[in-house]
Amino acid sequence: MKTKAPIYGVTRVDNETSRTHGWLVTIQRRGVIFRKQFSDGVLGGKTKSLAAAKTYRDEIVEKHPPLSKREHAEIVKKNNKSGVVGVCRYCASETSQKPNAEKRWFWVASWVLPDGRAKRIKFSVKKYGEEDAFKMAVKARRNAIRQMAGDFDPGATRRKKRMSRA
Repeated sequence: MKTKAPIYGVTRVDNETSRTHGWLVTIQRRGVIFRKQFSDGVLGGKTKSLAAAKTYRDEIVEKHPPLSKREHAEIVKKNNKSGVVGVCRYCASETSQKPNAEKRWFWVASWVLPDGRAKRIKFSVKKYGEEDAFKMAVKARRNAIRQMAGDFDPGATRRKKRMSRA
């Protein structure tokens, strides 16, 4: 069965129980959700309601452009403990159950590459010391963020990459 590519910010609603048929636009920008329903019955059919939904979606995107990749990469998450976005202290998993003296600790810098893959660089606390390992992780993260370009695509992390069958 052939499935159609999703339309950014627009989903089809067909609910026989509530007799709801139409298109729903949902766009989120900087914590604000823009949502509006476009009914087939009110607008004269599926094609006309889809056109109206796309027009509304395009107006919202024009008035409220998406975050840049840099802006998105600098959002402070609630669980941030280091004080620097994308930098965390990490205990090597194979040593996490060992006594403190045997644990291997790192400061880790992480960011997303242009192709959507995550990149991480670890700096050993044992090798560089606590403060220097932290500073190196912060510097690595900042250098990577400076090189980011373009707009953030909120759907990119949810879409699965298709593997070619050559």
